[in-house]
Amino acid sequence: MKARSRRARTLGGIAGALACIAASVAFGASPAAADAIRTAEWPVGFLDLPAAQRLSTGSGVTVAVLDTGVVQGRADLTGQVTTGPDYAGGIEKSGQSGWGEHGTCMASIIAGHGRNGGADGMLGAAPGAHILSVRVIRDDDAPDFGQATTDGTPISDGIRYAVDHGAQVISMSLGGEEADAGDDSSSESDAIRYALEHNVVVVAAAGNGATQGNPVSYPGGERGVITVAAVDDNGVHANFSTTGWDVSVAAPGVNLPCDAFNADDAYMEGSGTSQATAYVSGVVALLKAENPVLTPAQIRTLLETTATDRPSGGRDDEVGFGVIDPVAALRAAKTMNGLPTVPKPGAGVASGHFGYGPTEKVTLGPSGLSSRARAEIGGAVLLLIALVVAILLLRRPKPPVYELEIIEFVQPQAPPMADPRLGSDE
Repeated sequence: MKARSRRARTLGGIAGALACIAASVAFGASPAAADAIRTAEWPVGFLDLPAAQRLSTGSGVTVAVLDTGVVQGRADLTGQVTTGPDYAGGIEKSGQSGWGEHGTCMASIIAGHGRNGGADGMLGAAPGAHILSVRVIRDDDAPDFGQATTDGTPISDGIRYAVDHGAQVISMSLGGEEADAGDDSSSESDAIRYALEHNVVVVAAAGNGATQGNPVSYPGGERGVITVAAVDDNGVHANFSTTGWDVSVAAPGVNLPCDAFNADDAYMEGSGTSQATAYVSGVVALLKAENPVLTPAQIRTLLETTATDRPSGGRDDEVGFGVIDPVAALRAAKTMNGLPTVPKPGAGVASGHFGYGPTEKVTLGPSGLSSRARAEIGGAVLLLIALVVAILLLRRPKPPVYELEIIEFVQPQAPPMADPRLGSDE
């Protein structure tokens, strides 16, 4: 059967398309026996999953699958799926076309435990993990595909729901562009920060846009997300896998089987960074079960530093730091100590540009002030006194300055002699 593209997206409340990153996913041409799935599942040997699962199965860890929904009751997922809210909405229901096709496929890659005692069927990366299904997009054959979702911000609301309901890992095999994609305060970036602050690891697809100019896909392009590229069974970068600065690691993503949504005797097969993302999410569940205190940043570093098939120079935009190595990552995780999710402020470090200047040790005197402080206060007081004196001197009244005047001294004249005729008697 010719493979057909399976891209699901939701419009309306989210500006732009949120495309489900799954290239060339096909239904089996005929019902497939359970062991046929295991035979076709080359990542089991490629990633040495049996060895990894001897160290950890992911037991006790909940992986939230934000996707098109996960159908309950599949044989390879018995007892492992909890159904959360449906933020995508629509007229289609679980078990019908357009509901849970892509999501069920991803869940089986993450946590499939097989059947017949585990020897047959789909073996996921973390068969002991639990799946929390949160429907945030529609399959592309949904009758109302392309119409507005019930919820205006399904991705961000789905992330917050997953965090608030016990998920330790959030797997998003989806991506696209929004009007505010990449903004520091978009609904998605805020929700992802919320997850990281609550010690929840977020994994997302790099995208299948290598032949369309390698556009950055969100939420994969958000800070703190483990963004996953796809490789084939030789560890070579898949020709459809988006190349970009945001790629962290790579995982199997070419010609892969997974559970069908509507039957236990059929399976789907295809390629995409969706499948690669699911494998990484499963491995993260193994790590969280092995060492629950590890932070999202530590887990990302573990995957990057233990990766195999590392490119020359240590990293490139095709496969990031290389292909995940579950066994190496688990061994490294075993003895690691956790770190604060939000770093605490520490002492500043002096540098040639900014930082603290020279310092000296001082002791406090009896007065409670250091000798240096007392000296500084005394100097300030003396300076103040000198300033006050100067002001007073300047404002004191000045002595008057007289001009010389010519003063004539006049000698007094003798009084006139009395006239004898005046007042005489005769």
